[in-house]
Amino acid sequence: MTGASRSIEQGPPARVGGKGARWLALDLLRFVAVLLMVQGHVFTSLLDPSYESQRWLRHHNFVHGYTAPMFLFASGLAFGYTTFRAWKANTTWGDGLAKRFRRYGWLLVIGYVLHMPALALTRLVHLDAGTVRTWLQVDVLQHIGVSLALLQLLALAVRREKVFVGIVGALFTAVVLGAPLVWAADVSFLPSPIASYLNADTGSLFPLFPWAGFTYAGILVAYAARSAKRPSHDLAWPLLALTVTLFVVPIALNRTGLQPYGAHDFWKTDPYYFFFRLANVLAVLTAWCFVEKLADARSWLDEGTKDAKTRMGELLSLVRIVGAESLLIYVVHLVFLHGSVLSSGLEHATGRSLTFGQASFVAATLFFAMVALAWTWHEWKKGTWRFRVLQWSAISGFAYLMLTSQ
Repeated sequence: MTGASRSIEQGPPARVGGKGARWLALDLLRFVAVLLMVQGHVFTSLLDPSYESQRWLRHHNFVHGYTAPMFLFASGLAFGYTTFRAWKANTTWGDGLAKRFRRYGWLLVIGYVLHMPALALTRLVHLDAGTVRTWLQVDVLQHIGVSLALLQLLALAVRREKVFVGIVGALFTAVVLGAPLVWAADVSFLPSPIASYLNADTGSLFPLFPWAGFTYAGILVAYAARSAKRPSHDLAWPLLALTVTLFVVPIALNRTGLQPYGAHDFWKTDPYYFFFRLANVLAVLTAWCFVEKLADARSWLDEGTKDAKTRMGELLSLVRIVGAESLLIYVVHLVFLHGSVLSSGLEHATGRSLTFGQASFVAATLFFAMVALAWTWHEWKKGTWRFRVLQWSAISGFAYLMLTSQ
């Protein structure tokens, strides 16, 4: 694939205080999101349907449903964390911003390539309207690419942190509270590429309403951490209070029967349920904040022999790399499981026929393979010219197949 498969924001490289400080809790949040993503997709794609009557699978599917919210929230949190801590550099045009926009553009390209209905260019130009409509459905990659590109443009336009954050807060309110109304609206008069980003009429899995709310929430939390030398120390208790509030208040309001929207899709668009899901995502980040805070207090990361500290440093570096290369892992594991226009996937070979043990083995093997891939990709990128050769070779090869296939 291309360089767009790298993470949206690599995140700062160092762990110690200062503007370059890495937020360990954020790294761990992204790592957990990747783990749940790979394991959950293996089970939902390959596990025998006979397990569906078992209670544990219903709990599993509930937890797996938080993969996308965690993924989007972590993308917004990483974007905001790196942007706020170097605000001037990230709101001034230069090579860094150009790389960001190229990354967002490639996310769009890769997202649509994954859903291509055919490989041959001659077939693509003669698709019927229904097939094109299906092709243009918005998935995670397109969603992240568009939402972060728009946010970056917004930051460039306003150039003031407080104004930017105020607008992000307004956008958060609009996409969350407006979701039931937008999903009920007829957007068929709009071009399909635009309508697909508004609601699920075209079959989009992750339109901006309400899913962008998780991304915006991540940015708002990142703003609170913008000047902290140790974000987990400063934010652990405030995040805990916010998490409890977001659990309690929506549930309490929902039980009063207050429902201003009338009939709507509760599980996809309801603001009460959105805030409940956001509370669960914040709970994971909060838990990691307290773990990091406790580890610092007990000096767990600094004590021990030189070899032990080296191993711990290597492990944390690997955690960061997995989080940083989460979008690469997203693309590759989906192609492995579901296939693409280039090849069929494991799902095609096995169907939904695996036992719990077999699915668990595949999930574990695939996850460790993705960790190895992330590390290899991360190291390969250090050799710039080799990485460019790989990029353009992949692009050229794919273009050749499009032009020559029938």
